[in-house]
Amino acid sequence: MRLRRLLEENRDIILRIEFLQETRRGNLYILKAKVVLIDSSVFYIREIWKGKTLVAYSYYWFDATGKLLEGWDNAPHHREIDTFPHHKHTAEGVERLEDPDIHAFLKNIRKIILP
Repeated sequence: MRLRRLLEENRDIILRIEFLQETRRGNLYILKAKVVLIDSSVFYIREIWKGKTLVAYSYYWFDATGKLLEGWDNAPHHREIDTFPHHKHTAEGVERLEDPDIHAFLKNIRKIILP
């Protein structure tokens, strides 16, 4: 439900949704999606919620050739980043991530796709 609403709110930059899965397992809620955007870039979404708490996420955006444009996640593997475990992957490397929110990620995409 949550992911469907988010995608609907951003339908003007979405060409098609190739995969959308929302699964409940007890108090775990798992969201996954592959979304093709209007510029043929691809946005992958994965969130794992425990109750009302987001415990794991990854948002990755690739251009039409598969080159990473940007990726945000909270995998605990970059302890050198002061926003650990939150970080982003860019062409320049791994960077700090202050606002790990899917809405902020989509806002960044919108600025690039819809100048």
